[in-house]
Amino acid sequence: MSELRSPAYWIGHLLTVAATIIGVYYAAVVGFDVALKLELVKADRGTYYVAESMYQELDFNANNMNEYIDKTAQHKFVFKEHLAGIKLNDYVFQASKYSESTFEIEPKLLSEISVYYFSVGNAIKYYYDSGMQSPSNLMVVIKRESNKLAEQKTLERLAAYNKALADNVQSRGVDLSRPSFDL
Repeated sequence: MSELRSPAYWIGHLLTVAATIIGVYYAAVVGFDVALKLELVKADRGTYYVAESMYQELDFNANNMNEYIDKTAQHKFVFKEHLAGIKLNDYVFQASKYSESTFEIEPKLLSEISVYYFSVGNAIKYYYDSGMQSPSNLMVVIKRESNKLAEQKTLERLAAYNKALADNVQSRGVDLSRPSFDL
């Protein structure tokens, strides 16, 4: 009982309780900071993979459409046979609708990509797939959209965006050469 009356006993216990509270607080702050940084790295890594896939698909589509432009430039009149098999590869673009990382891409870039897919995709459906319209009208739309893509330097800007994002993620110790689901 005499220990309970001793000031040293109470001061020692008070210091122990205070140290425990301070230690738990700092551990929580550091833990939260680490968890937040991990989530940011995961989000940036996901955004990189979506943006890089989008770049590769858009580059493929732009090159493919340019081949049709070159092929039809040789003819005075464009017939459906000149455009045989014309398609827009939009698998990644359609799949990106379901990724939360898509909207972390620069809005102006995303908008330019979306307009390209919308315009060219609808033109192919309307002028080529329906079979009722002139294929030369389709080529007008494809040329216009291809020129806009080149003038806006969408592919170059998307590549630069991807490079900066990759550098940022790799500087935080994440290897982008092999996708994995855990860091």
